[in-house]
Amino acid sequence: MTQKTNKWKKFAAEIDHNIEKIDLHSTTNIFDALEKLEKGLYNMYLEKKEYCEVIHGIGEGKLSSAVHNALKKNPLISDYSCRGGSCLVFF
Repeated sequence: MTQKTNKWKKFAAEIDHNIEKIDLHSTTNIFDALEKLEKGLYNMYLEKKEYCEVIHGIGEGKLSSAVHNALKKNPLISDYSCRGGSCLVFF
């Protein structure tokens, strides 16, 4: 995928009001949040979604750091972009 195509895909995801979301900031611990993240990403991949939004919230940074590390290591993810308390994730 070219950089220009990737830029348009990211823009489309940013303005998509019907984007699928994985909301993690209400989980009680990091283990549960990461389990919910992996299950959600896998299900969206199986459903052939192009992208989704992962909401980790803003706090001490422990959850966001764990989410970023999980996204880096996940082979289903082609790219992701984080801003504030959420990340756009591309399959």
